[in-house]
Amino acid sequence: MDLLLPFRVLISPLKTFSQLSQRPTARGLITLAALILVVTAAAQYASATRIILTIDDQQISFMATGSFVGWLMGALSTTMFSIVIYWLVFAAGMAVISRFLAGKETTLRNSLVILAYMLSVFAVLYGVRTVMYLALPSILFQTASWPPVDQADVDKAVNLMTQTWGSLPIYQFGSYFTLVAFAWLVILGAVAVKAMRETSWAKAGVISTIGFVFTLFLFGLP
Repeated sequence: MDLLLPFRVLISPLKTFSQLSQRPTARGLITLAALILVVTAAAQYASATRIILTIDDQQISFMATGSFVGWLMGALSTTMFSIVIYWLVFAAGMAVISRFLAGKETTLRNSLVILAYMLSVFAVLYGVRTVMYLALPSILFQTASWPPVDQADVDKAVNLMTQTWGSLPIYQFGSYFTLVAFAWLVILGAVAVKAMRETSWAKAGVISTIGFVFTLFLFGLP
C-alpha cells in the first residue's frame, strides 16, 4: 500500500525506490508527515520531563509551568521546519547535481517526491531520542524559566547537561546514533538517485554525499 511506503523505504530501500522511480506517488508522504510529527513531539515531550526548574526557591517540573505548552509548540514547529528545509535543500541539490552526471532524465517534481521518502530516517532518529531522554536522569536548573534567556544562564545549563549526561552510555549512544542516522540518510539518497537516474553506484554516492555536505554546511544537524 502507498501509505506504508515510509516503512518499506527503511526495510527494503532498493526495491521500494525502484518502484517509486517507475510510479512516483505522494500518498505515502501523508503517513510520513504524521509519523515524523508524532515522534518529534514525543521527543520534545520526553526532553521536557527531564527538566526541573527553581521557582521561588521551590523545585518545579518544567511541564507544570505555564510556559511549557508554548515551548513545546515552538520547539515542535522549529524542528519540523528544519526537517522540511533539509529535505528541500538536500533533495533539490541532489536533483540539480544529478543533471550534470548524465543518467536517465526525471522531472524536478518527481525527484522531490521520491527523495522526500528519505525523511523516514528522521522518524527513527527522533524515536531513538525519545527513548534516550526517558532513560536520562532529571536535572535541576537554577533558573525560573526555560529555555534560559541570558547567555550566562544558557552556558550554565549546557555545562550542567554535559556534566550530568555526557558520561552516561545512553546519552553517548544517542549522540552516536545521530551520526549513524545521517550516514543512513546519505545511503538512502544514493539508492534513490541510482533508481531514478539508472546511473552507477559511484555517481549516485557522489551526488548524495555532495548534496548532504552542502546542506550540512548551510544548516548543521537538526
